[in-house]
Amino acid sequence: MPAAADAMTDAISISQAQLRFGETAALDGVSLAIPNGSCFGIVGESGSGKTTLMRAVLGLQKLDRGEIRILGKPLLHGRAALKERAGFIQPIFQDPAASLSPRSRIRTLMNEVGTVLREPLAATHERLHVILNRLGLPPGVVDKYPHEISGGQARRVAIARALLMKPSILIADEPTAGLDVSVQGDLLNLLQDIRRSQNITLVIISHNLAIVRLIAENAAVMQAGKVVEAGEVGSLFGSPQDAYTRELLAAWPSVSAAR
Repeated sequence: MPAAADAMTDAISISQAQLRFGETAALDGVSLAIPNGSCFGIVGESGSGKTTLMRAVLGLQKLDRGEIRILGKPLLHGRAALKERAGFIQPIFQDPAASLSPRSRIRTLMNEVGTVLREPLAATHERLHVILNRLGLPPGVVDKYPHEISGGQARRVAIARALLMKPSILIADEPTAGLDVSVQGDLLNLLQDIRRSQNITLVIISHNLAIVRLIAENAAVMQAGKVVEAGEVGSLFGSPQDAYTRELLAAWPSVSAAR
């Protein structure tokens, strides 16, 4: 299992993270180093601990033991720390409704970002216009309520809101879930383009190995709260060392065919 590298060189450094829910070890000694500016995949079946790890990194779930560092600084808890952290690490949840209030027009949700960043509303709107255009969303989408747009548009609106916060790190949980195959490819290409153009660290959390194989440079495989294998994607999927990784690959023939 990989040890956490020098945190100063990494966007996210996790060392011996442990978390239990009753008798269940949700995280069992997880150590990972995610390089700055990279695209890193975390894969595993449902219940493997990957989403719990994401919540821990975001400060939404406190560890029992271990340490998490974000951009070299220890992860702190509390409202003030959470608010400060929102300025450089942003999630894209599997369900866009988690970040889009159904009672507010999208414009109101975007204006809240400007308030958090303490920037003039005109500046926020100018940046939003650029982001919406990059995401292929019409300007008029901001005048709608979340229930008035499609699932694919809602996903892109959630991404727009996250990018509007000017993050250094973007964590996407099952970013293509529920989307048509053609839309999935467009969204992945978009995330990759944005990562490269803005030098953002992109973390993709997914059960879909084909997606991680396509977009990530490095990846970790989780099972029952543990990282069973990690490394460069080509080597990881081309010559897996762990039996569980081989089982996952066998279940995704398109990934095996690409090796």
